[in-house]
Amino acid sequence: MRTLYDHASNEAPPEPDFTFPREYTGVYLDRRRETGFQLYNALGIARGDKAAYAQQALENFRFFGAPHVAIITTNEALGIYGAIDCGCYVSNFLLAAHASGIATVPQAALSTYAKIVRRELNLGEDRRMVCAISFGYADEGHPANSYRTSRAPLEEAVKWIAD
Repeated sequence: MRTLYDHASNEAPPEPDFTFPREYTGVYLDRRRETGFQLYNALGIARGDKAAYAQQALENFRFFGAPHVAIITTNEALGIYGAIDCGCYVSNFLLAAHASGIATVPQAALSTYAKIVRRELNLGEDRRMVCAISFGYADEGHPANSYRTSRAPLEEAVKWIAD
């Protein structure tokens, strides 16, 4: 989908079907920054190099070099509940692919230009793009694959309630 890459490269205004987060604060901002800095460090991008950050962000629209991409959509009439169902589907897709030795990259960035994706793939106007999943065999030698993001301890992510 060269058209999508060209559109993103021209800094077209975003037109997602679902509103992106208004802002990241607290632990969500901390985790986002940590992950970004880990990636940039692995790729040799200097902290604060906004031009290099922007160039790396465009790799979303090349599917990070993956040979395949799944576009995840829901029916417009289902609203946010359809998107939640898609989240369940995405989780299972990622787990099944991993179990089969296939690497995946779930990508919200591609939905930035949902209208372009719909047009290029001949999807009906009743479809709403949630995200995409780029997938294929991992290039283990690529620097972006040299690190793993940290995970919050279970007790930070789950509130246990006992009777």
